[in-house]
Amino acid sequence: MTSKIQPSQASAKTAEYNRAFGARLPLTDQHDFEAAKRGLIAQIEGGKIPTNDGTRMAWDSSLYEFLEGECPDSVNPSLWRIAQLNAQHGLFEVVDGVWQIRGYDYANMTIVRGEKGWIIIDPLICEESSAAGLKLVNDTLGYRPVSAVLVTHTHPDHFAGLKGVATEEQVASGEVELIVPDGFMKYAASEGIMAGVHMGRRALYQFGLMLDRSETGIVDGGIGKDTARGQRTFLEPNVYITENGERRSVDGVMFEFQIASGSEAPSEFTFLIEDYRVMCMAEVCNMTMHNILTLRGAEVRDPLLWAQVINEANEMFGERTDVLCNSHNWPVWGKQEVSEYLLEQRDIYKYIHDQTLRLANLGHTPIEIAELVKEPEWLSTKFHARGYYGSMNHNVKATYQRYYGYFDGNPTNLDLLQPTDEGREYVEALGGEARVLELAQKAISDDKLRWAATLLKHLVFSNDKSETGKNLLAEVYEQLGYRAESSIWRNIYLSGAQELRNGVKPIQGGPNRNTDLAKTLSAQDYFNAMAVRLNPERAIGLDCTLNVSIPDRGETLCTSVNRQTEYPIAGRKDDNADASIRLKKADLEALFEKQITIDQLLEAGKLEISGDHEKVEAYFDAHDTFNLWFNIVTP
Repeated sequence: MTSKIQPSQASAKTAEYNRAFGARLPLTDQHDFEAAKRGLIAQIEGGKIPTNDGTRMAWDSSLYEFLEGECPDSVNPSLWRIAQLNAQHGLFEVVDGVWQIRGYDYANMTIVRGEKGWIIIDPLICEESSAAGLKLVNDTLGYRPVSAVLVTHTHPDHFAGLKGVATEEQVASGEVELIVPDGFMKYAASEGIMAGVHMGRRALYQFGLMLDRSETGIVDGGIGKDTARGQRTFLEPNVYITENGERRSVDGVMFEFQIASGSEAPSEFTFLIEDYRVMCMAEVCNMTMHNILTLRGAEVRDPLLWAQVINEANEMFGERTDVLCNSHNWPVWGKQEVSEYLLEQRDIYKYIHDQTLRLANLGHTPIEIAELVKEPEWLSTKFHARGYYGSMNHNVKATYQRYYGYFDGNPTNLDLLQPTDEGREYVEALGGEARVLELAQKAISDDKLRWAATLLKHLVFSNDKSETGKNLLAEVYEQLGYRAESSIWRNIYLSGAQELRNGVKPIQGGPNRNTDLAKTLSAQDYFNAMAVRLNPERAIGLDCTLNVSIPDRGETLCTSVNRQTEYPIAGRKDDNADASIRLKKADLEALFEKQITIDQLLEAGKLEISGDHEKVEAYFDAHDTFNLWFNIVTP
């Protein structure tokens, strides 16, 4: 087995860049550190949370102990600052009656004292973290049963730990209220089902899941420290909030809700806990600028609506709020401080929106706009709106995309060459591989790293066997990553460098499939996702219609393949279908994944086929399987 090639150290020019960057900011201001540490009353011993099977750690705070030192040359000093802030972990009192578990996952879990039990808000990304957090609460504050769970929105770091705080029986019986925003079930499972493997692969880059936690690896996630790597779970909700301004007593505590759907998530609410004068902005507001388009891939968000939601929340709840605590990072105390924070958060998204459209209407392209839009003057002293997660650069490009699409109007960009063809043409035009390497070395010497990356990207895509080219590009990516203020830019650059040096290597503890959530997918959603896998070459001449019965789900569906396209319709049976099949959902999934054959299922009595067996075989054979571990930075 070949040993892993380690990343390079920060260059002298990177060290100089980072020192100059830090000199522009008030990095000695301790206000946020005081807020992040305020109210700490208990910690998980050693900061370690084992996985349910005991084979590894779902979370280990000690991996980030290196952050206790001075900022190294290999980390942007502004990013180092928030990395230290997000490293604070434990059970924190927000006010008497409201606490937060912070620093044991990517998000926060908020705990509210109800009349009979604990009200849990956003039970983290895995069962192990949420269960450990609840145990810390009960051990510290005294045992109380969980009476209700609120999930603020449809991203898994806020709900995939549900089974750590409640059981299926408790929610099904109504013993525990599971409260979510309207539309939650439409998006929780299906938001990523079509994007699927591709989004998952890019998420590995964005969250740095393949990187070491170190001064030359992942140091932070911007909105939180890191993602816990345990068992993801799901429970179906039993209460939906449908109206803006809806008020509801939850275990004797009055909540007033704001519908924030379409801002940070497609289904989301914020709320005021009236009895405690605490506002929660879910993930609409954070201690960083967020993403208009998350780099793992998603639908583009609406920055104008985002700003309007924040403004409305301030008007709805501001006068009745003493403390703001969100689903990420640390709270804000004081009515005036909360209002000022909200207005600044509002204005960063409004600024991005307006300046993008101003420059677009002056005739600029998205790449030009990203260069031209400078951060507003006030941002130099307001760390909570800086780009530790989202960035001004990629957010203005996303805003352009929302209004105008990917095309910038230049005819050349209508039909660009694919990367390998373009790479070969570039290398040939520049005089060959040796000349490209020479030009790249000069660009590095001149500290023109983006130009060096462009040259070397073309070289690598023209010849992915060039170890010299790949290693030099890896060094460039590392220097760019070390300079990045955005945690996810850093993670993406360093993940690209690691792939160039070591190839694509599957890891343990990366994103795991949430089987509980997958069970909630309707047959229509599932077969729409499977239709994406239809290989048009293998579907040439295939003309078939199948009736599908899934008895354990009580669902039927008719799917047809014609003209190299699949179209499923739930709840329909075609009397003229070529064949009908009957099997359980798990066996259907295994068949699509090529984990089992039709003959094996028939022999085991797990599949019934009536009609044309050959058409059934041809149908399943025409579908691809997807592999998460595809190349990104090489052909």
